[in-house]
Amino acid sequence: FLSEVCIKMAKKSISQKRTERQQQENQALNRVFLVFLLGLAAECYLFFVYRGYVVGTVSAMLAWRNVLRYGAVIGLVLLIAGAALAVMSYKKGDRKKGAISCWAAGVGAFFAVSGWIMSTFYPAGVTVMCVLVPVVTVLGLVLFLYQRECFLTTLAMCGSFLAVWVCGDGANSLAWRIPIMIGAILGLVILAALALLVRKAQQDEGKLMGLRVMPVDCAYKVVYAGLAVCFVCVLAALVYAPAAYYILWALGIAVFVEMVYFTTKMM
Repeated sequence: FLSEVCIKMAKKSISQKRTERQQQENQALNRVFLVFLLGLAAECYLFFVYRGYVVGTVSAMLAWRNVLRYGAVIGLVLLIAGAALAVMSYKKGDRKKGAISCWAAGVGAFFAVSGWIMSTFYPAGVTVMCVLVPVVTVLGLVLFLYQRECFLTTLAMCGSFLAVWVCGDGANSLAWRIPIMIGAILGLVILAALALLVRKAQQDEGKLMGLRVMPVDCAYKVVYAGLAVCFVCVLAALVYAPAAYYILWALGIAVFVEMVYFTTKMM
């Protein structure tokens, strides 16, 4: 009798774990689908902005300029309200309402940032946003599909890719040389700080201030290697800007190798 009870309890436990795992996978897929749709909607919005604000008539350009400015203000209000509501909801234990508030804050952040960039830096700001939106969308997909260490390493490499490109493109600009150097040095400091935080998390079994930020089986060596590659690439582009083109290729290969490794690890 006892053996039958134990067998039934074991089967029930396995069934519960399978159900919970399936629910987690469905939630991840829903988030991925939502991120993809939001990225697609944002890119369509930017297409209309480009048609009216960059290559449109003078009246259309002035109208879109006002839209972008007011949109930035409304987006900032939505960002602050969404963030505050998310904090209150999570404190009360209402995870569903907190998640909706986080998505609302993200939408507000998009309109606030895009409105400020496109209205301040004309017309280059529109081009920057058209490139930035797909990159952020891909990072969102990596966040929900891959491990946390994969997201951290990919984020660092994408930021380093941007820093290297800016260093190479603005090397001959007298007006932007000093700001670019300051930005590159700040990027190096951020990479070093990330390495220190990862080290601290490793010493505390993946936790920072009691909050789990890395999984138990985190591949710390891969994270350190990725951050080291980013640091060396940004430093090399800062010291010798003409080599930025080749450094970008090196970073692209590093991203490819990293994604192959983490994809294989998930199998």
